[in-house]
Order: sequence, then structure tokens, then C-alpha cells
Amino acid sequence: MLSETFLPQATARLILRRLIDLDRERFLAYRQDPQVVRFQGWSMLSDAEAQSFINDMQTAAIGIPGEWFQIAIAHKQSNLLLGDIGMQIYLKHPTIVEIGFTLGREEQGKGYAQEAIQALLDPLFQRGTISKIVGITDMRNEPSVRLLKRLGMSFVRSDEVEFRGELCIEQIFELAKEDWLLRKAG
Repeated sequence: MLSETFLPQATARLILRRLIDLDRERFLAYRQDPQVVRFQGWSMLSDAEAQSFINDMQTAAIGIPGEWFQIAIAHKQSNLLLGDIGMQIYLKHPTIVEIGFTLGREEQGKGYAQEAIQALLDPLFQRGTISKIVGITDMRNEPSVRLLKRLGMSFVRSDEVEFRGELCIEQIFELAKEDWLLRKAG
């Protein structure tokens, strides 16, 4: 489990924090956008489900192995929600963290996802036991594939899986702690 001081994290343009009640409308907007949802592992939420989810995330412990935790990506000056990052420490391999990311369509292509994820890498790796970050994406989601590569993640393998009733190819990327430290150093 990560300490309560894990959040908030700040960057030049963003604040990474817990979801708050005021996020509901913006959260619902991108979580109900068919173009945003297309490659995501979650389904669209109703208004009540979104509020319940936000309520849960407000008090959930961060980093319980086997449980996903959503981190709000908010604009630093306005505190308006732009998207979120999901993270899960693997239950069977508690040294590995999987991440996923979502931005509202109008916020994509501005570098926010890269900036937000980079802000989490140091605190995750500084937790002594975390040795690897994993990102999994549908190969058709080319912006996500490019982002994982820009973050320094290495392609590991492809798996054919059934997703929402159709076959697709998931690509698995990993970033080892040693590689992150080498990138930072030089």
C-alpha cells in the first residue's frame, strides 16, 4: 500500500489528486464518449455509478495489491478534471504496477498523459518494492502505443485476446526501475 502522501503530485501544468465530487460531470463526459471508451477496459457509467465510483476513490487506500485506484489528472490552475490514470499493484507480483490512462477527447494530443505518468514514475519507483511498470494497450490505439514508447517503455509481447466480442491484439510494454533510473541520469 502507498502512503497518503503519494497524492497530490504536481507538474508544471497538472495536479494529480484524488477524484472529487466536482469532477463528476467531466468524468462522465469522457467516460461516456464512445471514441474514448473504444479501447478502454471499463464500460460506460451511469450518473449514479459515476458518483458512487468517485465516492469510493475519495476514501480508498492507494496501492492495495489487486485493486485498481484511479488518480485524477486535473489542470493545475483551474483544478478541472482532464482525465485519469488507473494503477494496480499486481496481487501475485507485488513488485509490478500496471497503469492505464484516459483523457477527455478535447484534452488529447497536448502532452498531458505523458506529463502525468512521468510525475508518477518517481514516487512509484521510490517505493522500495516496485521494480516494474506495465502498460497494456490495443495495438490499434496508436496514440497510446506511441505514448508508452515515449515514456521509455519497452515492447515485451503481443497477445491475441477477445475484447468486447471481437478479437484484438494487445501489446504489453514494460519499464524496469533500472531503465528509468538510467534515463533520468543521462
